[in-house]
Amino acid sequence: MKRLSQLLLLGAFILLPVKGVQAETPKDPIYVKTSNGWTGAYAHGNEYAEFRVIGNGAKLQDPYHILLQKNVGMMVSFVDQKELQNDRDVLSAHAQWEIDYWHQHASRVESNNRTDLIGTRKDVKVTEIRVYNDKGSQLSSYLIGLAAKDGVFVLSVSPAKKEIDPLVKELVSSFKLVPRNLDAEETKRLSSEARAQR
Repeated sequence: MKRLSQLLLLGAFILLPVKGVQAETPKDPIYVKTSNGWTGAYAHGNEYAEFRVIGNGAKLQDPYHILLQKNVGMMVSFVDQKELQNDRDVLSAHAQWEIDYWHQHASRVESNNRTDLIGTRKDVKVTEIRVYNDKGSQLSSYLIGLAAKDGVFVLSVSPAKKEIDPLVKELVSSFKLVPRNLDAEETKRLSSEARAQR
C-alpha cells in the first residue's frame, strides 16, 4: 500500500508540471499525424504558422527537421523582424538576409524569385538559392517565407530541383498564418481536425 501511494505521489509530481506546460505556447514546432502525413504548427507570440506535410513517407527527424521523401529535407524556422533590414517588406528583407549570409560563407550565390510556385498569394515568397564553394560543389534550397506580425516563418526545402516543384506548391498552398495563440485549446482543435481527416 505504501508503494502504491508513493507511485501516485510521483505521478502527481510528473503530471502537474506537464499540465502547466500544456497551457503555455510550445517553444518548438508541434505535429499532428493525419491520414496522409502531418499537420505542423509553429508559434511565435500570439500567432502561429500552420502547414501540411503530405505523404505517409515523411519522417520527423526532430521538431525543426523533416525528411519529406528520400533525399529531400525540410527545416522549419522563424526569423525575427529585428534581424531584417527592411520593415516594409519582410519577405524580400528575409530573402536578402539569407542571400547576404551565404555571400559571406560561399564562393558564389545565385538566387531566383519563384513566383510561379505561389500563385496569387502576397503573404508568401519562394526564393530558390544555389550556393557554390570554391571547388564548384553546390547546395540548393527553396526558402518559403510566410509574413508574420513580428517576422517571417520559413520552410526551407532542399535540394531545389524541378521535380520538387509540385511538393513546394503543396507546402505553399497549406502554409498559413493563424492569428491565435497555440495553446492547449488550439492544439486540441488541431488534433480534432486531424482525427476527422483520418
